[in-house]
Amino acid sequence: MRLPILLPTIVSAALIAMAHQASTTNSSNNTTETPMKKTAVGSASQNCPDVEPLRKQVAQLNGELTRVKRRVAELEKDRLVTTLQEQLEKEEQRGEALQQHLFDISEKEGPLATRMDQINQQLSPEVIERTMAGVGSVHPEQAREEVRKRLTNEKARIQSQLDLLKQDQRRTQASLATNDLAIQRLKQKLSEAQRPQ
Repeated sequence: MRLPILLPTIVSAALIAMAHQASTTNSSNNTTETPMKKTAVGSASQNCPDVEPLRKQVAQLNGELTRVKRRVAELEKDRLVTTLQEQLEKEEQRGEALQQHLFDISEKEGPLATRMDQINQQLSPEVIERTMAGVGSVHPEQAREEVRKRLTNEKARIQSQLDLLKQDQRRTQASLATNDLAIQRLKQKLSEAQRPQ
């Protein structure tokens, strides 16, 4: 009855012992083979006449590889500098366009503001009264009201145009500020890219 229980234990112990003995043998063989392999390689390299030309060729190829890597780095630097210069030029052109747009806004705003001042003066009751003095009318109050209404409508239209111009001016000034920051960043990057390494 106890034999089936003991049999696996005995087999396991035997397998462990065999594995331990095999690993010990391999490690002793490895230590003896390594110096032999090294001497074999050394003697082979001494006996082979093609080794020295191959070494020179490898050294030459390594030198060429270093030169190619250096040239690639220079080309990449030149490409980066060119790209940054193009971006900077575009941003500067955009800045000039924004400045021109601000100038155009002020050009449009001037006459409208002048006309708004005139309308405000013309809307005063005294000026309306003087304007209507030379005009004969059966209903002078109605005529004065029509003049007042026409001037008020014109004032509202001009005020609307002035408001739109102010909004456009604020947007353009914000874009111009962003553009100035972009130009400064690009100039900084360009300066760093052009710095000799």
